[in-house]
Amino acid sequence: MKDKTDNNKKEEKNLLDSILGNALSSTNKFEETNAGLETKKCKSCGAARPSDTNLRYCDFCGTPFY
Repeated sequence: MKDKTDNNKKEEKNLLDSILGNALSSTNKFEETNAGLETKKCKSCGAARPSDTNLRYCDFCGTPFY
């Protein structure tokens, strides 16, 4: 009787190892990247704005950018 339960445990362990091995090999690998958005700051209030815009005045305090 003991031999049968040991056999079942070994089969379950092999099955689990197979499932986990497959999951690890097929999992997507991600790496960190930077967002890539560059901003400029308003000299008066420090509010950020995208660097590629043609804004003439700060939306927050109204200070001219140029």
